[in-house]
Amino acid sequence: MKSSLLLLALASTSFVHGQQANPFAPPRASVHFAPDRTCDLLDVDIEVDVDYPNRSIKGRVVNTMAALRSGITEVLLHAGTTLTIDGVRVDGNPATFRRNGRELTIVTGKLTKGKPIKIEIAYAGKNAQGNSFGAGGRGGWHWIRPVETNPDRMGFWTQGETEFSSEWVPTWDYPNDLATSRTRTTVPANWQVVGNGLLTKTVNNGKTKTYEWTMKQPHATYLLNLVGGPFDIKRDMWEGVQLWYVVPKGMGEYIEGSFGDTKDMLSFFSKTFGVKYPWPKYAQNAMYEFSGGMENVSATTLPESSLTEPRDGFRRMASLNSHELGHQWFGDLVTCKDWGDTWLNESFATLLQLLYFEHSRGKDAYDWEVEGAMRGYFAEARRYKRAISTKMYPNGSAMFDSHAYPKGGAVLHTLRMQLGDEAFYGALKDYLTKWRHTPVESSQLRRAFTESTGVEAEKFWAQWIEKPGHPVLDYSWTYDSGKVKLTVKQLQDTSDGTPVYEIPAKVGISSGSEFKMVPVQLSKTEETFEFPADAKPAAVLLDPGHEFLREIPKLNWSAAELPTILKYSPNAPDRSEAMRLMLLDGSPASLELVAQAIRADKAAQPAFRQVTGLSNLAKTEYRPLWLEQLSHPNIERQTQAVVALGKLPADVETTKRLRALVNPKAPIAVVSVSISALAAWDRTANADVFKSALTIKDRRGRIKRAAEDALKPASPFSG
Repeated sequence: MKSSLLLLALASTSFVHGQQANPFAPPRASVHFAPDRTCDLLDVDIEVDVDYPNRSIKGRVVNTMAALRSGITEVLLHAGTTLTIDGVRVDGNPATFRRNGRELTIVTGKLTKGKPIKIEIAYAGKNAQGNSFGAGGRGGWHWIRPVETNPDRMGFWTQGETEFSSEWVPTWDYPNDLATSRTRTTVPANWQVVGNGLLTKTVNNGKTKTYEWTMKQPHATYLLNLVGGPFDIKRDMWEGVQLWYVVPKGMGEYIEGSFGDTKDMLSFFSKTFGVKYPWPKYAQNAMYEFSGGMENVSATTLPESSLTEPRDGFRRMASLNSHELGHQWFGDLVTCKDWGDTWLNESFATLLQLLYFEHSRGKDAYDWEVEGAMRGYFAEARRYKRAISTKMYPNGSAMFDSHAYPKGGAVLHTLRMQLGDEAFYGALKDYLTKWRHTPVESSQLRRAFTESTGVEAEKFWAQWIEKPGHPVLDYSWTYDSGKVKLTVKQLQDTSDGTPVYEIPAKVGISSGSEFKMVPVQLSKTEETFEFPADAKPAAVLLDPGHEFLREIPKLNWSAAELPTILKYSPNAPDRSEAMRLMLLDGSPASLELVAQAIRADKAAQPAFRQVTGLSNLAKTEYRPLWLEQLSHPNIERQTQAVVALGKLPADVETTKRLRALVNPKAPIAVVSVSISALAAWDRTANADVFKSALTIKDRRGRIKRAAEDALKPASPFSG
């Protein structure tokens, strides 16, 4: 599940700063274990009739179960409190039942271990309005409502994580049991329904239509899913797997721009982990009123608001899509047994998004994603810290925080860097293969790494997974008599259980055009390392590749080191930080080196994501640089170049270039900022361009709004 890397602090946004507000400490938190089971859930067979005008459903479910112990006389299932239970049968015979909150206890008579029984439940629900994850309230069944601007908008979706599938179907609703499933859903005849597995039957009933979806492979019940409504659907195939791209009616034009890289993701993940995509179908369902993303098995639900078009930027849905697709292996094929090990789902999905960016956009993009993950976690760590894997938590939903997402992703990046790709991916292949279709615990992943690589993973788990916190480092260096002396301090507060870390690290020593990597072993609160050097290095960096999760609050980089770091550091965020510091210096020599670095940064996914530090200086001598950047292959860089030019006085050539950019084929952001720059220069002279822009369409209407603003009379207080 994901909204973005930083929708993440779902459980923590309401807490004040300081460890005293830690939601993972008593009394907010208590010890949780997976609940006991009386039976093994084998199959869930659901029938649902949808009455949209009355916002109600009528259902029947058959839970096929086998007793885990002989002599059991009652079976516990879960049913949302908004559901009415109209009757229960056990193997066709009427049965008594009682309810206590969401617990539904059914009297079965004595059961024999291993012998299947069928518990049939007739139920109904009305006016329940479940929310998507992170939107507040509970999940369950959600009715899509018409709005004034779109009275034909209608339909529904379901949301099961964490324990909300039982809000629309009575069943066992916890991830420590997996089952096959089938859904038969009856809806208005002009609707379509997408569910888990394969579409095995459709029945036309005149005014209604019934869709039967069958999933023959076991999965957790929180991954049960139905979406229904009037849709545009594009179907395709990838290596025998059905692909469904599902969007609201009238939005089919956005399918390619939103999902055109799905096949590449499927191929990359399947090849990387040596385990082919495990389900017979993959549907990506973009739904009104849904936020975030939910990795329902073989049928991910996504927000309609995330749909995009190529002019909006390079594959703007790739982060969300790769995260949710990654869950089809980590979370769906292999599922955490209890929410205390949510990281086995979410940390891996976060890592897979990072890996896909490395594959599709290059190393600089990967470096930036890792940096973003670390920063996202650090923000939460200032409020509270917890172990990634823990039994101490307030509730299952609280586990979906920045420790489970970006911290866990950064820790897995750390493990990857320590082991190397062959060993890391080999262990994950063994893990996915051995435990497929199984609820798992953190220890099973640890054992997979140990057995696959021969490297005892217990030490890594002990400090990175099972304890709170992270390394907080300070380092400095000196050169004297042919030796570099590097002093490293670990500054993290250990009073809350954060350890002093043992970390295999690297030191980068530059003599000019490259960094030589020297291994060191960090293990103390303060230690000094010595390295021979013929001359004073141009720069010395601790962990120049950002190969492990760490915070360095103060970078003791000297002014003399900055040009080398700017040009030769192997890490894009470090190069950008050097650029920022050189701009603060502001000397002509520093500014010229920054301009050269920007000019040389020509990749479609550039190392420098922001060049506004130079543009904010509004120096006319850099006009040729910004005019060059209008042709950069990266849309964000083009946009920043227009903004930079807009800060300069207007001239004939620049005005001509920006007027030409206001066209239906140029990137949306570039068109919008070009309009703003032209309006700031001369609203009257450029009014013809603004009027023509009123007819340029984009998904969110940004160009039209910019043109409307430009055509308004200038404020007497502007300028």
